[in-house]
Formats: sequence, structure tokens, C-alpha cells
Amino acid sequence: MFTIKAPDLAAILDRVAPHCFQTDDDTGDLDVLVLDCTPGHLHAVGCGDRTIAVARTSVKGDEWTAPVGYNDAAALRGWLDCSDHITVEHIISDGHQKLRFTEGPAEITVPAASHVGRLPWRALLRLALGARNHPLAVDCPVQLNADDLALWGNAGAVGEPIEFRSLGPVGTMVTAGVDFLGLQAPYTWDGPTPGEGWSCSLRTRLFLFAGAFLEVGARYADHTGTGWVVPARPGPDEEPMLVSADYAAVALPISQVLAGGNLLIRLPD
Repeated sequence: MFTIKAPDLAAILDRVAPHCFQTDDDTGDLDVLVLDCTPGHLHAVGCGDRTIAVARTSVKGDEWTAPVGYNDAAALRGWLDCSDHITVEHIISDGHQKLRFTEGPAEITVPAASHVGRLPWRALLRLALGARNHPLAVDCPVQLNADDLALWGNAGAVGEPIEFRSLGPVGTMVTAGVDFLGLQAPYTWDGPTPGEGWSCSLRTRLFLFAGAFLEVGARYADHTGTGWVVPARPGPDEEPMLVSADYAAVALPISQVLAGGNLLIRLPD
């Protein structure tokens, strides 16, 4: 749980909102906006058919990740217009993963989207950042069409210049200030190195439980083949909760999931 200024949360939602699949696309389970919290930042992640965008703002929170449907994110965004300082809680109640936003007596609860695959945005952006020194990226022009440019118009939330750098065959890296990072699929700037300061946000989030490492946001299978997601890092002396990736409204302590067989298999992203 943490508090945040409503305009700060609204700003990161606005910066990634354009990056979503069109309703007539066969988008499967990626048609969501991801809210992802680390101890230092709250991230909002949007993904379209050719782009991925991540905006963040500083918070003092826990570790959790929750995919939110775009309609629910839009409802939250509208609620923020009438708010000032809000409290954000990640909760698991009645088998559902939820995000609760409150300011005094006012409250809005947003459910996590059910049956969604994991969006490996950290891995994708780490690969992109690793391509910055690729020989083919040198002197390679940035190519964007008008539709591409329109998607990045919200990146500079408070007037920051939006900067594009070619990554050669990987695509184009998009930055705006220190708290926005994006990638444009394939079709160059003086300033901070793209991705500088993002190592804390992109690192793998492992924690140790009962002698085994688990990762926040990762998917696992139990001995029956049922899929489970680790939605949040447990607090001190707390047992990790697992949210079903196969059945809606099922969330169980890890001990119950392992009762029939002491094994969790990590599934690929």
C-alpha cells in the first residue's frame, strides 16, 4: 500500500494509453494495460501491435503486477480527475486479484484482468537496450509514419522532448525524460543514453521461498498442469499467494497449491 498524487498516476496512464491493440485485431489476452509496482516505482505498461510503452512514477510500494482491462483503466482515469492524494492497495479478496484506490470516503476498485498471458516487457526492453551498440544501428535512420508518430504524442507528459534513436534491425527506442521508455518495431539524439537509470525497473524480481526462487509476475504449473501466477512478493513472514491462470476467481496460498505434489514448474514467457 502506498499514497500517490492523483495527477502523477493520471500522467503515467495517459502516456501509455495510446498503445493498445485495435478492437478488430485478434489480440488474444494482451489487450490490457499492466500496472506493475516495485519498491521504487509504479509502472504503467501499454502494448500495441507494433509498439510497447512504459511510464513510471516514484512511489514507496511493494512488489506486485496486475493486468487491467483498458475499459477499467479508463474508468480509473476518469475517477482521478476528481481526486488529489490517493491510497493504492493491491489485494486478493474472494479469489480475485484487485487494485483499490481510495481518497477519504471515495473509492474505486479495479479488478485484475482474468486469463491473461504475461507481458514480458522487462525482457523485451532489456533486449532492446542491449542492441544500442549493434553495428547495424550506427547511422541507421529512424523511419516512422504518421500513425506511428501519433502514438508517441503523449510520451512527453510535461513538455519533455520526445527523442527517437535507431536500434537498427531491432527498431526504434523512444524516450521522454527519465521516466518514459518505449520501443517501436522496425519500419538518433544528443542527451541521456536511452534507458539510463532503468536497471532497477527492468531487473528480474526473484524472491526466495522454502529454498526455491519465485518471480513476481511469472507463470508456473503445478503437478496437475494447472497454471498459476505469482502476483506479488509476500511480506515478512507471509506465505506467497498464487492466482490461477486457468480459472477465474481462484487464488490460493502456495501451500495449498503444493499439497498434492511439492513441485512448481516455471512456464516460458
